[in-house]
Amino acid sequence: MALRITGRREDKNGANTHYRLSDGRIVTRAEAVRMCENGKLPNYHIYERDGIKYLRDNPDTSEKDNIDNQPLI
Repeated sequence: MALRITGRREDKNGANTHYRLSDGRIVTRAEAVRMCENGKLPNYHIYERDGIKYLRDNPDTSEKDNIDNQPLI
């Protein structure tokens, strides 16, 4: 089964800094981006804002699985 993001940690500006994965690991944003680039997070894609890479959920009909809707950790 593909890994999913099940939680997130934000900085004081609201930017995601860490993600909790469905296997229980907590990884940094940079680690998660590398995992996505290497095909280990197939349900996500990368977008860049102000020179920083972030993850975004692949489009579907559910908002429940969107990263910003995951609980804070």
